[in-house]
Amino acid sequence: MSANYGLFSGFASKVDYYSNKFNLNDIDPNENIIVGDMFEPLKVTGDALPWQLFGKTKEVEDCTIDKDGFDYCLIKPIYDDKIKKYNGETVTVMGYMFPLEESKKQRKFLIGPYPLSCPFHYHVGPSQVIEIKSNNPINFSFDPITIKGKLKIEFNEETGSFFYLETIKS
Repeated sequence: MSANYGLFSGFASKVDYYSNKFNLNDIDPNENIIVGDMFEPLKVTGDALPWQLFGKTKEVEDCTIDKDGFDYCLIKPIYDDKIKKYNGETVTVMGYMFPLEESKKQRKFLIGPYPLSCPFHYHVGPSQVIEIKSNNPINFSFDPITIKGKLKIEFNEETGSFFYLETIKS
């Protein structure tokens, strides 16, 4: 009996395929580092900004205790000067979509340098993710997409996002 994953049906079949190939629990902990290095960020083409540029943003943990005595931690950015110069500029990015809506057409989604590995959250830090807001819906794809828009470099405490891209009206 197979589950209906809807939008993620292709993803689920890929997970099933790779799950049968190897099990990370069977790997010696010293070799696990090697497995992590097998996954390189997408090599962008054309005039797309390289993901290494976004990755220069330092992720700093900032923890406090709230009024009820609970820990409250955020990952905050320290932006590198090389990425700050693109704030407010029209740029091109290339990456893999992470949908935020249950639809084949997406108006708001995340994009990053790695393919989906989990239907619940992206398994990279916030310096490697851009939140996209598009006036025109974009068809979901498991393949890398290229998108152009105005880059906004701003930390959002509510979402934890470091970067935003608003697509250009066409």
